[in-house]
Amino acid sequence: MARTALVPEVFAATGTDPKLVAPSVDGVSFRNTGRCVLMVVNGSAAAVNVTPRIGRQVKGQSVTSPPIAQPAGTTRFYGPFDADYEQPGGKDAMFVDLSTVADVQVALLEMP
Repeated sequence: MARTALVPEVFAATGTDPKLVAPSVDGVSFRNTGRCVLMVVNGSAAAVNVTPRIGRQVKGQSVTSPPIAQPAGTTRFYGPFDADYEQPGGKDAMFVDLSTVADVQVALLEMP
């Protein structure tokens, strides 16, 4: 199964109503503009690990992407993300993994 490709919704002064979607088990992907914020709604009864994948290498070595534990029943926002998260050859592609997707929803928001 492929990652869920997210399209950003631009924040508006009149308000933004995020369109939540269910992520695939492979995670999500989006074009990293440096102004994107990932909204994760964890509606499950357990914590979920959110792992923005670092795409850069240091001296030819891949960097381990640390997971961020998001408690059950919470909504959190991640980002904006710098260029270190862009995947090699991915044209600004960014990947985020989720340890579980049951009762989890996501939306991608972008600052104007």
